[in-house]
Amino acid sequence: MATQEQIMQILQLMEQAHPAAFTRRMSETSAGIGAVLRLLAKAEGPVSAGKISDAMGVSTARVAVLLKKMASKDLIVKESNPRDARITMVRLSAAGTQTVAALQANLYAEVGAVIDQVGMERMLEFAAIAREIHSIMKGPPLEFCEGDDSL
Repeated sequence: MATQEQIMQILQLMEQAHPAAFTRRMSETSAGIGAVLRLLAKAEGPVSAGKISDAMGVSTARVAVLLKKMASKDLIVKESNPRDARITMVRLSAAGTQTVAALQANLYAEVGAVIDQVGMERMLEFAAIAREIHSIMKGPPLEFCEGDDSL
């Protein structure tokens, strides 16, 4: 069983290493505008706002806000569904398609630079260890009780 000293050492090292920075950059495409762009890029044609909501696991109100922002930036084109005018269909605009390509190129360049610096073997080991840690720690977030003097 891990000792208190080992736990403190790992927590200190993890705080210094900021491993979340790497995964956060990759996760940025899983939330918000990036997620919608990625979803639309993979779609074969227009997608309903409801399907975007379902795929992202967020409310239709949140999707409506995202789509409004994206339309104002000319990233998407909104259309009415020809069979049901109540349903909004969305597809990438030309600017949206270019944005997706640029984001993907940037991500590939960043990950390529990490592989070049760290090495593929170590990155594969990092990914395997990260998956293992995730499987161990995927319970609910820790909650600290008020008045807990151990912090």
